[in-house]
Amino acid sequence: MSAVAKVQKKVQDILSSELGSVRVSSDGSIKIPYESTMVNIEVEEWLNGQTIVVLTAIIARNSKSNSAVYEWVNSQNVNLRMGTVYHIPSKTNNITVMSYALLGDFMDPGELTNALRVLVLMADKLDDEFISQFGGERFVD
Repeated sequence: MSAVAKVQKKVQDILSSELGSVRVSSDGSIKIPYESTMVNIEVEEWLNGQTIVVLTAIIARNSKSNSAVYEWVNSQNVNLRMGTVYHIPSKTNNITVMSYALLGDFMDPGELTNALRVLVLMADKLDDEFISQFGGERFVD
């Protein structure tokens, strides 16, 4: 079993234990809906054969993309102690997300569940704030 597959199984086992059950996509990712957002959890190969667990929550899609958006994103990142907010401009669908990464090889259950908790609570709070200023849609819209 590859290092990525081992950590994917570990993530699935931890989240199943905490949440009761989780759905694993065909690509190995896990999607966790919460209130107005959704967290996608992926395990990737990283440096020197290590793995990284990346949790990403949607704040907004189809929003404006201008300098004020980037200023808002930067102000969030200045104040965040855990996670990162970023905006991805696109011709068809601008998207703003919050992301959190953990070293998969050394991750313990409390670390993963705390990261998930931080992400869902922050993204659920930030989506309303962001959309009121820059338009767009929440994940559930």
